[in-house]
Amino acid sequence: MFDYKEERLIWHGVPVNPLITQVEDLLKKQFNYTGPFWLYSEKILTERLAILEKELPHFHFYYSVKSLPNIGILKRIQPNKNFGADVVSGGELYRALKAGFDPKRIVFAGVGKTEAEIEYGINEKIRAFHVESIAELKDIERIAEGKKTTAHIAFRLNPDVEVDTHKHITTGKEENKFGMSEADFLMGITILKKSKHLKLVGLQAHIGSQLFDATPYIKTAQYLHDKYAIIQKELSQKIDYVSLGGGFGVKYERLEGDGIDFDFSNLGASIGAIFKDANLEVHFEPGRFIAAPTGILMTRVRHLKERTGKVIAIIDAAMNDLIRPMLYEAYHPILSVNRREGEHVYDVVGPVCESTDTFATKRTLATLAENDWLAIGYAGAYGASMSSNFNSRVLLPELLLAANGELKFLRTPQTYDEMLANEFAAKN
Repeated sequence: MFDYKEERLIWHGVPVNPLITQVEDLLKKQFNYTGPFWLYSEKILTERLAILEKELPHFHFYYSVKSLPNIGILKRIQPNKNFGADVVSGGELYRALKAGFDPKRIVFAGVGKTEAEIEYGINEKIRAFHVESIAELKDIERIAEGKKTTAHIAFRLNPDVEVDTHKHITTGKEENKFGMSEADFLMGITILKKSKHLKLVGLQAHIGSQLFDATPYIKTAQYLHDKYAIIQKELSQKIDYVSLGGGFGVKYERLEGDGIDFDFSNLGASIGAIFKDANLEVHFEPGRFIAAPTGILMTRVRHLKERTGKVIAIIDAAMNDLIRPMLYEAYHPILSVNRREGEHVYDVVGPVCESTDTFATKRTLATLAENDWLAIGYAGAYGASMSSNFNSRVLLPELLLAANGELKFLRTPQTYDEMLANEFAAKN
């Protein structure tokens, strides 16, 4: 994924130096902007989609929109008929529809859907709501009844499966807020027996992110298979699909190779065997696996401060641009675009007035100098999508390196006026 040739950074076969020169020129001439920016690779995006289809050929995929929701990215995923969209808000549903996704290829997850969001999904006739509580199930039934229609739902179940990942991104344990418990599942069946406005079309479970072992998925698949048997017995009906969620891991420390660190062959064979006689679709909802390697955050060293045993490198990107290191203690590779000889120990920090605005602590890097460009790698997932205007910093431009080598804007630099556009006092 990353390499050096004559001490110049190469990103998936593409020299980064010429890209920076082109982007700087475009941003300065068109927007009078100088500063950090997001850069995505259409080639990598296409390759990640193809990897999943090759490694899991008999399965279906619903891209997790929250990981990288830029509509320019969604429009490049949408034409692939084996991919739908997994959304968690009305805004993401709007994005998916604007990107051209058929509503029948959209599922709506989330523990706290509003009434307006439920109405929106019903009106658009999406494939299913992934229901996470009895209260939500009753809300959907009531709203569907008011519209004299039938809402399609899938139970999101909590299988209480332990996974080896960060505590903030585990979602399938009993104590987590996600999914329906065993008691909820049985109560849900009782409600469905009486309801004229709900149709169960699927079962779903999502157990967490950053998983590298197929075993938890296989356990979850068996769990859903057993629950499907109960559905068939109690409701005398079939369902259309089961979904095992997303979570395929990305090793952020890996610089070489194609970034595949998951045993897909074991996963596909094992799950295929579990559902071989069920006559239904099996779905995954990948996000990070597709989005993370697709994007890098380009930033420049502003100042260097000498401290005992280390140097503090202050860059022009900040926690409002990429919050993962501060929120999850996440690791991202930080790579000099032009690598110098020698190494030093650095704290890499941003300019925001918070002590947590820190990208790396005591990280050994090639020698840095002020104005050096740095690439923060594997930043496509939960990078721009979680950015904010904290400290009244504008949102960064997002650019795409198209497959033909052309640079395209996916988001222009936000201006101060745009940042204040919805604040009434700013209009007076």
